[in-house]
Amino acid sequence: MLTIRYSPQDFSFTSSIPDRIDISTDAASVFVTVQTGTSIIFETELFPYNKIASLYDLRSIIEDFLAERRLTHANFVITADSDTEEAMTPERTFIYSRLNIPYWSGAVYIQHHFLTTLSSFVLPRNAVQCISFLSLPNKTLTCYTECLIHAVGEPTPRVVRLEENPINYTALRLCAVNVMPEQYLQRLKINGKLLQVTVHRGDLAKTFYITDRNPNLTLTVRNEFSCIEFIHLNCVTKRKLALDRSTATCLGLTTFYDDKSAYEHEVETSMLSFEQANHISQLLLTNEIYINEQSGVQLPIIITDLTSEVSDADNATNSIKFKWKYAKQRFPAVSKLPLNIFDTPFHRTFD
Repeated sequence: MLTIRYSPQDFSFTSSIPDRIDISTDAASVFVTVQTGTSIIFETELFPYNKIASLYDLRSIIEDFLAERRLTHANFVITADSDTEEAMTPERTFIYSRLNIPYWSGAVYIQHHFLTTLSSFVLPRNAVQCISFLSLPNKTLTCYTECLIHAVGEPTPRVVRLEENPINYTALRLCAVNVMPEQYLQRLKINGKLLQVTVHRGDLAKTFYITDRNPNLTLTVRNEFSCIEFIHLNCVTKRKLALDRSTATCLGLTTFYDDKSAYEHEVETSMLSFEQANHISQLLLTNEIYINEQSGVQLPIIITDLTSEVSDADNATNSIKFKWKYAKQRFPAVSKLPLNIFDTPFHRTFD
């Protein structure tokens, strides 16, 4: 009898996939395939020992497939074939996750959490933040946004609700919300200052506290669930040019070869909360990260060094130090707009 000893939930995170999946069989060998839709992403022939054939590292197979295609989720089927029998798992949805989320809580998690680990965000007034979530099939989500605004002439702030279009899809779908404080203020048509925004999507809610401080550095990353997220940092950056090349001299003429010269940037953030420091440290471990230049262009970079010593003490002044350099060996042109130093607001970096 051919049996696959693995039965995933309807919605499972990749972190819950076991390291080893056993297949019971009386056959001399078993041909195993992992399939999504009509595409076979992995196939191998296994030879059982004591009537047990073992499939290892299925998690890496599925995660690599999702990461290469920048997917958050996909449906997969595992099939085992012998000369006389065939067995397969039901088609199940696997959701990319670098976090350790229990196998039984997939459907519960996506109904109550956005695909980010930060409970609330601090968002610059002129910036944007992207939060993603999964909408379950055939389920209507009520959508609205609550804005805390201090209108001119009013003694206290008040909450204003902005209605959004409801969401209802026939299949599991990744949805994203771009939170832009300036855009919300335009929609409110109220002369005042926006202090806080809370985004509601069904049972999901995420709060953004609006700050007047402009970020010194903005990065675009793929977070723990392979979703786009922005990092807005108040920081100090030091740029160093590392010159590493060889020379050759012939007939009095010196030339260069094997040139590895590159700029490296050392960044030290301002004070962060315990949760912020943990979250940013995790995001900087991603393999896909871009720097948002002032010109609006996003350039790929790599993190070459990261120092994150985070304390949960109430009086801790957590900060993160890391180094980055451009992924391509090209020195970008810096074209900043001229600023009058008397018109530019001064912020104490470490306050």
